[in-house]
Amino acid sequence: MWIFLLGVVAFIFGGLLIFSPDGLLKMSQGLIRMITKVDEQVLKYRVGVGICLIGAGVFLLFSFYLLRYRIGQ
Repeated sequence: MWIFLLGVVAFIFGGLLIFSPDGLLKMSQGLIRMITKVDEQVLKYRVGVGICLIGAGVFLLFSFYLLRYRIGQ
C-alpha cells in the first residue's frame, strides 16, 4: 500500500512542478511554518525534476499493480 501512496505523491508533485510552479510556490508560502520553502535549485530545474518524479510515480504505481494483482494472486 505504501508503494501506491508514494507513487501518487510523486506523480502529483511532478505534475505541479511542470504545469503549475506558481501554485507550488503559493502552497509553499502558505505552509511555510510546517514545510520549508521549495528550494530555488529545484525550481530552476523544475522540468527535469518533474519528469523524474512522474517517472518514479509511474514506476511505483506499476510496481504496486504487479505486486498486488499479478504476483499476489
